[in-house]
Amino acid sequence: MNILLENIYSLAFFFHSGIGIIAFSFIYILIVLLILPASWLSLLSGFLYGSYIGSIIVFVSAFIGASIAFFISKSFFAKKLKKFFNRYPKLSVLEKVVKRGGLKLIFLARLSPLFPFSILNYFYGLNNIKFRDFALGLVGIIPATFMYCSIGSLARSLQDLKYLKSTNNLYLTLIGVGSTVLVLYFSAKYSREYLNNFEEFNL
Repeated sequence: MNILLENIYSLAFFFHSGIGIIAFSFIYILIVLLILPASWLSLLSGFLYGSYIGSIIVFVSAFIGASIAFFISKSFFAKKLKKFFNRYPKLSVLEKVVKRGGLKLIFLARLSPLFPFSILNYFYGLNNIKFRDFALGLVGIIPATFMYCSIGSLARSLQDLKYLKSTNNLYLTLIGVGSTVLVLYFSAKYSREYLNNFEEFNL
């Protein structure tokens, strides 16, 4: 038991060092790139570093991982998808909707819990959007990031993290529901506009 406690304390001490923080960030970036759930790492960050420092570490790590995924997608997959869309013009409506919505739609999608963070990173890379808009849209993950890190900071031990659950925060719930509704509304609106223009053009 004493040996186990010593190993846990040594591990905690390591992650509090400069190299440990870099290692934690690297793990977080890798999880984002592999499209794996990262919420447990956000809880762990809150436990190790506290609500505020933990949130900063998670946000920076998520930003780097998301940016890498965006450029991987844009560099290796976007051209192939573009050719596919050119063969089936009506399928390009999704690309047109994202481009039309721009930063507004990107930001709202980041606020919504309906759209998985890691998948969105690759999805946006497939579309003709600017990295500036993509990067600014990442601000939308801050509320959820702070919530998870705050919950993680309440744990007294690593064992406690297993039993921690995200509390029903009224403000975050309202933000999530509102942003989801707006994403669906604008997506439907821009889809109709594109399809109407497409049909008129082909008459």
